Parts: sequence; C-alpha cells; structure tokens
Amino acid sequence: MRRTAALCLFTTVLLSGSALASGYGLRDVSAATLGTSYAGDAANGTRASTLAFNPALAADVDTFDFALSNVGLLPETSGTFTATTSAGTPVSGSTTPHDIVNTALIPSVDLRYRLSPQLAVGLTMTAPWGMITNYRTSVTRYYATMSDVKSANFSPVVAWQPIPELSIGAGLQVQYIKGRLAKAIDFGTIGALNHIPGSIPGAFDGAVELRAQDWSTGWTVGAEWKPTPDFSLGISYRSQIDNTLKGNEYFTLDSAGIGATLKAVTGAFANTTATSQFNNPGVLTVGARWKLSDQWTVSVGGDWTGWSAFDTLTAHSGNVHQPDDVTVMNWQDSYFGSLGVEYKPSQDWTLRLGTAYDQTPTESGLRTPGIPDGGRYWVSGGIGYKVNQNIDLDFSVARLMAEKANIALKASDTGNAARGNLNGTVNLAVTLIGVEFAYHL
Repeated sequence: MRRTAALCLFTTVLLSGSALASGYGLRDVSAATLGTSYAGDAANGTRASTLAFNPALAADVDTFDFALSNVGLLPETSGTFTATTSAGTPVSGSTTPHDIVNTALIPSVDLRYRLSPQLAVGLTMTAPWGMITNYRTSVTRYYATMSDVKSANFSPVVAWQPIPELSIGAGLQVQYIKGRLAKAIDFGTIGALNHIPGSIPGAFDGAVELRAQDWSTGWTVGAEWKPTPDFSLGISYRSQIDNTLKGNEYFTLDSAGIGATLKAVTGAFANTTATSQFNNPGVLTVGARWKLSDQWTVSVGGDWTGWSAFDTLTAHSGNVHQPDDVTVMNWQDSYFGSLGVEYKPSQDWTLRLGTAYDQTPTESGLRTPGIPDGGRYWVSGGIGYKVNQNIDLDFSVARLMAEKANIALKASDTGNAARGNLNGTVNLAVTLIGVEFAYHL
C-alpha cells in the first residue's frame, strides 16, 4: 500500500542520465578539468568553468571571461536480480536488466567580471545532483521502475581581495528540482493480506507515479591563497539545501479489480497531492595547484560530502487514507580524492591526465535499485588548444569504473511490506566525453 515516493527525486539540469559522483551527485561542471579528474579545482582560477568549486576564484579574472561546457555520459549498466513477494512467491519479469541508465548531456555556463582591483563577481549555472534509472519490466519493479528528475542550480557570487595573495568569496545558491518517479504496486499481495478473494501475490499489478517540484536556496563560501605566483591553495563549502517537493501522485489500478476494491473500502490509491522533504548534502572542497615549470603543473584535490543528511526519506500523501511512505537510507558521509597533471608542449597546447576515487555513502542492506551506488575509480585525459588571444577550446575523456553495487532488501524492513524481497547486483561503467568553449578578455 506504500509507494517509494521521491526515492530518487534528484537528477540533473537538462539531464537524462546517471549520477557520476557518490550517491546521486554530479561534479561535471568543467569539461576542461575533467581531463585531470577535477584535481585541485578549488585552487584553479585559470578558467571560469571551475568557479562552481570555489566562489573565491571569481577574483582570478582579469577583466571578463565565460565558459560553455558540455559533458556527455555514455553509461554501460547491467543487473542481476532475484525477487519474491512478501508471501514468498517468485516475482515474474526480467532478472537481468540492461541499459538501466540512459545516455545524457550535462551542460554548464559560468562567467566572471572584475568590478575593481579588489572586487569581482561571477555566476554559475550547473547541475550538482542527479540520478535517473529505468528498469521497465524487471523484477525490481515493486521498488522502482523509472526515475526521471531534472534540476538546476544558479549561483551568483562575489569575491574580495583584501591583499593580492588572498581572495575570499561568497554567494547564493538558488536550486530548482522537478522529478518523476514510478513503481509497480503488488495488488495481488496487498489483496491477499486483506483477504480479498482471487488475490494472487505477484499476479495483479498496478502502478503509482509521483510528479513533484520545488525551489529552494542555500549559500556557498570559499577562499584562495597564493603565497607565490606558482602555488595556490583553495577551500570552499557549499551548504546543504533542504527541498520540500510538492506535487501529485497518480495511481493505476489492476485489471482484476483488487485495487478498486481496496480503494472503495479504505479510500487509498486515489490520485492526490504529495510532499516529500529531501536534504541535499553540504560539500566541503579543498585543492592545491603547483606550477613546477613553464611546462608542468601538478594538482591534488578532495572533498567531503555530508550524505548523513540523507538518512530517512518520508513522503507524505495529501490523502489521509494513504499511509506515509518511509524509506530508510542511512547513508554515511563520503570522501573524494583526485590527482592530476598538466603538460604544455607549447604555448598553444595543453595535455592533461588525472585519476580519482569516489567513495560511496551506501550500504548493501539499504541500497535501492533506484540509486544502485558503488564506489568509483576514475581515469581521465584531455587536450586544450588556444585558438587565439581570447578563445580556448578543450576536449576531455574519462572512464569511470564502479564497484559492484550489491542490493539486499527485505520485506520485513521498514516500508517494504508490499515491495517484497529483492537481492541482486548492479554493474556500472561510464565513459565521459567533455567539450568546452572559453572566452576571455
């Protein structure tokens, strides 16, 4: 009788693809520095596209610059599952779903402008969070069939330089999220539990789809220190944003009339409004960048994501006869670390290499098919070309290889009585291809 309302209600701006950072996070805001696995981007003010990593980097602009970045996602996903209803009967459907995640394109826009020798402003338009999965007729259907959420984050920032070596930045985050979530309802099991004649567990399915959206705000602060022209350190914090998603849920009843009977008797399974509180985690980012010579630069970076904010997800129905949906996530805070190197064979060309590891916040006993997350290993490379004094073009490729995501969900767990038991694994690998156009005065 319950829905996984808003279980995966977070994916990207203009996006139809998977999360590529831990959990449902995305850090694909710079196609250029994708080539170094985003190593040290909190201390890299050489381009506008790194501004989302640290608002203090606005102070590194000479006069004006902007960047248009696009990162394409080419995922390879497959799963192997077994499932039974709460009554112990096998769930029919595909046990080896493929193409769980679709291809996608992640755009971002960044610009910076100097107001005075001490002040500069900037604006980023990015997609920091996201997840979309599609299981169609898989045996996972009572937990998830489709998640499709779009979000946008707009962040105006200002940076101040009290001394030439130090810049301090701060800004506002304005975030929009619009999502759709669908899953099947096992009316056969619900009917059997309520002694409705003819009810057969797993044989009579309905469905529910939740559509919801919200605007909310947060903040960001950061600093960059350059003790020498060739060495820089950066640190920033992007605040947690609490979204209250508001929308509607739509039910499709089974053809056998079991759902219609339950609706008539209990008042449940009727189209209605719905809300869900969801906390997007805060992120602390640090980075260092060291120019060893005119040709070589080394960068290191890391971040901490406060995923413990994503503990229990509750969706509240506007129908007083429809029970609240409770999903226990129990996510843990996670870390990301990266190392990158740049080589300039000439003034016009730049070559990049990078590697990283991104820790997962999930655990198998609570991991869901809607967010089948696993730790990720990164390997990346890229090339940059200076077209003329004002224009740069960059191209990057990265390969992400995720650890196997084990799923072990029990009907006896909170909220799973009508969903049954689900066990399985999801394998994920992603190729990222990024292109960036940058203009500067």
